[in-house]
Amino acid sequence: MNRDFEFKQLLRAYRSGLITEQTFEQEMANLEAGAETTSGTNGAGGFRAFGKTYANEREAIVAFLDRARVAEANAGIAFNNWANLCKTDCIRSGLRMISERESYHGRMFERRLRELGAECRATLSDDTRKFAEAISDQSLSDNEKLLRFNKLVPDPEAAVKPICEFAEMIKDDLETKEMLKLFYEDELSSTKWLQYACAALNAPAQASQTAQQPSA
Repeated sequence: MNRDFEFKQLLRAYRSGLITEQTFEQEMANLEAGAETTSGTNGAGGFRAFGKTYANEREAIVAFLDRARVAEANAGIAFNNWANLCKTDCIRSGLRMISERESYHGRMFERRLRELGAECRATLSDDTRKFAEAISDQSLSDNEKLLRFNKLVPDPEAAVKPICEFAEMIKDDLETKEMLKLFYEDELSSTKWLQYACAALNAPAQASQTAQQPSA
């Protein structure tokens, strides 16, 4: 972690009241002496996140932002495609809102990466690409697309929990920490709404199938 980055984080923490003037001065003295303000790790041998071990917190943040950047940007396009094809009036605007959320997440993550002096290198995973293709497929009904999403994300809170846990582990980069907390809230809202829409629109069909089944 370079000194300029550490200084900005210290100054931001002091101005926001997270550390006292005395602590700020002591940490600045340590920084000037060439000492690290924090180790940038959360365990022996590095920073552990998402089942991987990174050299430090910054490396973990850059890796996450880069992966999320490309996935969110792609999701923004895919949900917009779905909205344009959507034949179910009551969910069309909801899909458009999700598309906007995903798109701005991608833009903000790219911006933060550049602020950190990092490059955009990640590419789409096969699973992400296949899902985007499915919800952009005009041959699939809206109900089928919702069912596929529900199968992929059966528990919204469990699906986005790792984002919240990662944000809580961040100690140095307070700007990204708060950014990820808002990202978590957006993702939870979107996934819960899609689950609700799936249940609401598929319930009549499921009830009809149940009624047609012969009694024992």
